[in-house]
Amino acid sequence: MLALAVNVTGCGGGGRSPIVPSAMSGGDASNDSVVRQTGSAGITSTNSTVTPLISVPKLFGDLAFTDAGRRQANATVNVSLTLKYNHQAELDQFVADVSNPHSGRYRQFLTPEEFDAYYAPTVQQEEAVVDALRAAGFTITQRFPNRTIVDARAPSATVERFFSTEMHTVEQGRHGERYTNVRAAAVPASIAQYVSATSLNNLVVVRTVADQTGGPVKRFPSGIPGDKPQGGVAAREAASALRTKATGCSGQLLLNPGFESGNVDWSTSSGVITDDSSLAYQGSWLAWLDGYDYAETDTLQQTASIPAGCTATLTYYLWVYTTERSSAGAIDTLVLTANGKTQQSFSNKTSTGGGYVEETVNLSSFAGSSTTLLWTSNQTGSRATDFFIDSAALTLSGGTSTPTPSPVPTATASPKPTASASAVPTATAVPTATPKPTASASAVPTASPVPTATASAAACNGAAPDSGPLTNSDGTLATGVAKPFDFPVQHGCNGAGYTAAIIIDDAVNTSYVKSYLTAAGVTQTGTITNEAVDGGGTADDPETDLDVQTISGLAPGANIIVYDVGSLGDQEIEDGYNKVLSDGKASAVNSSFGGCESSDTSFESATNSIAEQGASEGVEFSASAGDTGSDECGNDNTKGVSAPAGDPYFTSIGGVNFTENSSTGALETVTAGDASCSGGVNDTCYGGGGVSTVVAEPSWQSGIAGMITTGRNQPDISLPFDYVAVYTGGSFAEYLGTSWSSPASVALFIETDELHGSKLGWLNPTLYSLFSSTGYSDYYTPCTSGNNIAYTCNASQYNQAAGIGTPKGWALANAL
Repeated sequence: MLALAVNVTGCGGGGRSPIVPSAMSGGDASNDSVVRQTGSAGITSTNSTVTPLISVPKLFGDLAFTDAGRRQANATVNVSLTLKYNHQAELDQFVADVSNPHSGRYRQFLTPEEFDAYYAPTVQQEEAVVDALRAAGFTITQRFPNRTIVDARAPSATVERFFSTEMHTVEQGRHGERYTNVRAAAVPASIAQYVSATSLNNLVVVRTVADQTGGPVKRFPSGIPGDKPQGGVAAREAASALRTKATGCSGQLLLNPGFESGNVDWSTSSGVITDDSSLAYQGSWLAWLDGYDYAETDTLQQTASIPAGCTATLTYYLWVYTTERSSAGAIDTLVLTANGKTQQSFSNKTSTGGGYVEETVNLSSFAGSSTTLLWTSNQTGSRATDFFIDSAALTLSGGTSTPTPSPVPTATASPKPTASASAVPTATAVPTATPKPTASASAVPTASPVPTATASAAACNGAAPDSGPLTNSDGTLATGVAKPFDFPVQHGCNGAGYTAAIIIDDAVNTSYVKSYLTAAGVTQTGTITNEAVDGGGTADDPETDLDVQTISGLAPGANIIVYDVGSLGDQEIEDGYNKVLSDGKASAVNSSFGGCESSDTSFESATNSIAEQGASEGVEFSASAGDTGSDECGNDNTKGVSAPAGDPYFTSIGGVNFTENSSTGALETVTAGDASCSGGVNDTCYGGGGVSTVVAEPSWQSGIAGMITTGRNQPDISLPFDYVAVYTGGSFAEYLGTSWSSPASVALFIETDELHGSKLGWLNPTLYSLFSSTGYSDYYTPCTSGNNIAYTCNASQYNQAAGIGTPKGWALANAL
């Protein structure tokens, strides 16, 4: 999407019009560049006259997937096409100018309408793409006012023909059944000139980087049960042998009883049937209920007909693994019912001796009926409990029924609270039109210059500072960040009048926010709204709670919109970003997630392009740099960095540990972010950082001591990494990671907007310009020691462990 950058002489410092001669024709999405170059933001550009290829995603760790074979021809596939902007080189230069303190156009941003009129794809260009998709058999599912993204769906066979690829169904661990292209695809030549990036998968491509126990990824129990049989072919054959044909009062009734056939024959919630030989009782597959997405409900169900007069016995193996505190009650539960009648109940208080135990249930009372077996787990505690089930069998014998067993009287699950805010419908489809797909001239938008406010405490609303407790027993609270890092809220700027957007998969439970703010001693005056995108998600997620509570605690006057996208896949995230810009309400956007940058380059390209539009309109994008240090592409000591944090138009937020004076709250030390966790590298989580292999070194990093010149360096700045107290699931819990530092940066930037009386937009050039001029004397505090595996903090220069360092909030806010 980014074309060869060229120097175009500006029109002076007075107006807000793009730097383009007034007679220049509009609507040209092509590009004369024939060599790979670097645009002004530092991202590699490609020749757009070549049919763009769609890469095959290569995901690592808990995001890895296994191929389940070619997708059925009539199975639905959703696709998303990101369209090219017009006048790309001019847009690159315009964004560079409005983000340059030395330019006469500094912070003379466009309105969304002005951007759409000149830089966005034209109506004709968008319609050409829509017409081609419809003619091929696609159904258009969503379009946006800025005409940047077109979402569509079609049968798999149609997708394969149109994009010259092959679609497969895959199993993505905890995320269940998904699909993706397994061969590089191509955009048809008829529309290639209009398309910059395409997604043909519904994989979860990024992970949220907060974890209850300190890890950024799926938690695994620390040990494997001692009575677990050996895996391999013999074990799989043993599991398969349990499947027998019932005749009279003999045989076994359950289909796929050991789950070795994968996600078939059972009805489950997403991701329950899992391929993991290290956790299975025998073979490779098992049912895993709860333990990854906190405050969730998981189900496992199958129906069987028990012949009249037979004795029916259910057996299965159960392993209960919990990280709940020993003082907690029975708050995480697993209940087995038969036709709605409770047969067994378990909880986090149930001990299975560190491994599997065999469970036996007499179901003879259901003889002569169709019987539905249903296991339901409920996660309501502040930590997590895993319920592993394997090797089930419903065996028939005898010919005499036995009495109904009494249910085990253990705790039942508490109902989960729901969010009070209502979801807002997704973007309204643009009316269909049928003009020829040719570019037409567009008028260059012009506007009167907007004066830049002079920063001073007088520009703030005089709100009370954060003055609650610094910490509680689970970690740091809002004041424990606001004081040591001198946030503008301590000087009367609490973000009033400005809006922060949060992109995440689930909505927020506002009752949890109220409980957090009460404990933190913070009075919120801003609003919190959930807005569903692409169907949205649920309203009980620790990551969402962390994001919202961080921003509302540090910037209690700001409005917050949670754009809950339902799933952290390419299409959903990109639609979320685009919805933020189409709505035109937010001045800063948070992304507490990330994935290996090189795993899905289409995602990196599309998200960066949307963020560039945001930069032209004065919208700042922050993203977490990750929690596995320099190894963001896998836990095998392979260097790699995170996207979207590494997109040039995003500010990459790293993580540091810090100490503060317990009496005054003053900052005392800053060291590299690391902490013990079960999901990190060698059981340790680190603040993400390193150098890109996809994005070139941008101009604003060039010449900075400590930079690796082969690519874009991460992070840019850092904020607290461990530990933060979050109210989720009905109680406080401890979290850590750059999932905390990223929303903290958004709170800082929103307050800075209020201080200056205007949106600040893309900050990276200014952040580095200030650092280049003053080093650590005025605006930043260095990280003095520690590392993120490959890179070490350096108190005198930029480093890939902590970036520039941590902001001196009030001083930096005034200088921005």
